[in-house]
Amino acid sequence: MSAKHVRSWLCAMAFAVAPGVEAATHFYQLQGVVFDDGTQATGAFVYDDAANAIVAWNIEVRGNGTFLPFAYLPGDSAGYVQPSPVSMVVFSSEEAGLPNEGGVAQRQLRIIPSLPLGSPGLIPVDTVGVGGWTSAECYNCFPERQIVAGALLHTSSPAFAFLGEAVEFYHAGFDHYFLTANGDEILALDTGYFTGWARTGEKIRVFEAGSFNEAPVRPVCRYYGLPSAGLDSHFYSADPAECFRVNRDYGTEWQIESGNVFQIALPDKTTGDCPIAGVPVYRVFNHRSDANHRYTMKTAIRTQMELAGWIREGYGPDAVIMCAMPPPQD
Repeated sequence: MSAKHVRSWLCAMAFAVAPGVEAATHFYQLQGVVFDDGTQATGAFVYDDAANAIVAWNIEVRGNGTFLPFAYLPGDSAGYVQPSPVSMVVFSSEEAGLPNEGGVAQRQLRIIPSLPLGSPGLIPVDTVGVGGWTSAECYNCFPERQIVAGALLHTSSPAFAFLGEAVEFYHAGFDHYFLTANGDEILALDTGYFTGWARTGEKIRVFEAGSFNEAPVRPVCRYYGLPSAGLDSHFYSADPAECFRVNRDYGTEWQIESGNVFQIALPDKTTGDCPIAGVPVYRVFNHRSDANHRYTMKTAIRTQMELAGWIREGYGPDAVIMCAMPPPQD
């Protein structure tokens, strides 16, 4: 893909969310937002008071026994202002919803501001409730965990998408691959804090976890296969529904570590097609009891792994699992 396409995509996203594009946009950060289970919600959103609309958001919530950690982004959720019977900011995701006999109960984060949006400074979040409505996270909207503290801070911070790299490592003793975009983990692996690991030279260009993005970009969840289950490996998915199924079906063997280790585009789940400027990422599974997955943008590497007995996993006839940004061009 051309550098022109990459610049066009990034510029379009930046224009859509950057404060100051029009005077009616306001950037709010969640500050000290805590649920009654002690977990937190962090992140920010952009509000357009001329349209009374939420136009960009990146809200990350921590998990508990009922809720998995998750990041509400425009690609996996809707964000809007519910004007009545109580004015509230709502982020609602069917992709991260709870399957039931009637379909899917949407996962929702509801925030009731105690002052009108557009107000400067600090807007406390209502933690008491108004007319039976409460600031809470829920599934349609039960069960719920209520917000017991927090505020919305009006700031002039920019809301941009930031590119990064997920770096691949290999452990010859385990015959395992590991992928990470976390700077601390990369440093620890490079300096030998975790012994036996070496870079393969392969990288995948991704968006950093705190980025503001449009669809089809999704947060990537990460699971850790527990040694008690004979595992010692990590699993990644940009599909919130797949993240949910792993916990539901294999929660005793695989432990959720994060709902947003980085961001990447999700292909069309029927065709496997990537968006403009997107580069297909392939996932292969070693098909062994010590379950390990490898992620690559190169069909030659995928073919090599398949010849060694690995199995492709993904969407569409070419089994595409994610869509990365192309490498920088000189």
